[in-house]
Amino acid sequence: MINTALSFVEDMIPHPSGTGENASVLAAAACGVERFMQDRGGDIDRIAGRAGLSTRQFSLPTDALDLGAYCRLFHEAAAETQDGNIGLWFGQQFDPRHLGLIGYVALLSPTVSDALQNLAAHFMYHQARTETRFVQHGDLLRLEYAIRDPSILTRRHDAELTMGMFCNILRHALGPDWVPEEVQFEHPQPEQAEEHRQAFQADIRFQCPTNALVFRKTGMDRAMPDANSGMLDVIRSSLISLARSRPDLAAPDLPLKEQVVRHIRAALEGGHSELPDIATRMNLPHWTLQRRLAQRNLSYSVLLEETRYAEALRYLAMPEYDISAIARTLAYTETSAFSRAFRKWSGLSPRAWRQRNIPAFSA
Repeated sequence: MINTALSFVEDMIPHPSGTGENASVLAAAACGVERFMQDRGGDIDRIAGRAGLSTRQFSLPTDALDLGAYCRLFHEAAAETQDGNIGLWFGQQFDPRHLGLIGYVALLSPTVSDALQNLAAHFMYHQARTETRFVQHGDLLRLEYAIRDPSILTRRHDAELTMGMFCNILRHALGPDWVPEEVQFEHPQPEQAEEHRQAFQADIRFQCPTNALVFRKTGMDRAMPDANSGMLDVIRSSLISLARSRPDLAAPDLPLKEQVVRHIRAALEGGHSELPDIATRMNLPHWTLQRRLAQRNLSYSVLLEETRYAEALRYLAMPEYDISAIARTLAYTETSAFSRAFRKWSGLSPRAWRQRNIPAFSA
């Protein structure tokens, strides 16, 4: 059963579509990169060329850049400038007002909490084959981010600059002295890791299941300084409309099963994960979604259980999540109900599974 669920986790990762289109990111993410790298002694034309880009591609923020090339840009810049943390520092100085449409989706939101929810929900239109989630863990919140394209291998600098960009969105509302409790990265600890603690003024953890900012709920109901609901609707619609012209973001390319699973994962935290809830998120009548699933011999209840099991395994691998917090995150009203379901899936209690499979809990 465990292997089945782990295979299911891999099945949920968006792989490059059969169209052969590479994943892309809007060029707003590279705003200011030419001056930044030149100030650090880099030849931006040479760096961009080695990454497979041209500096002309940085000029229009709504143009799409190849995401793999964007990640390589900072890898090449680190080699050119001999600054191993160049992505880290690019993110720290990045003004969220320069992040283009996705930046304003956050900045124009009513409250800080709304800004993070909107950022997470719409980031896929800004950057393809990327998973961004805003989830609650007890009294702490997590803003998670990870590229889910297995063909993109040089992603360390992208993760570090993105965490910095996300921090600056929060600082825009909560003040320049705001800091997270902890910052987590997927990649191994690099040299000069002390610079990461200096940059974020927070505890740093490496080799985690995903990249994440971890922070307290304090201030989440504060109004965003530039909140404007009318303009937010315009910007959000523009971002979604722009995405329709990008083949790597075309929703029809995703199998129905993957679309449903993505919506289930996003809906679990809010506790609204029944079929009518998911159909509403997909802009479908619930009977239409039920019919389409049946045509593919899929059961919604089975997809929901498989998704919960896969998510349970992911959270159990993170020591900071206790069993009761995982139960709430998976929309169980009682921890005992989650424990019974997990024992049915795996043959073990959540605690026993952790002790058997995660070294941190076996001591």
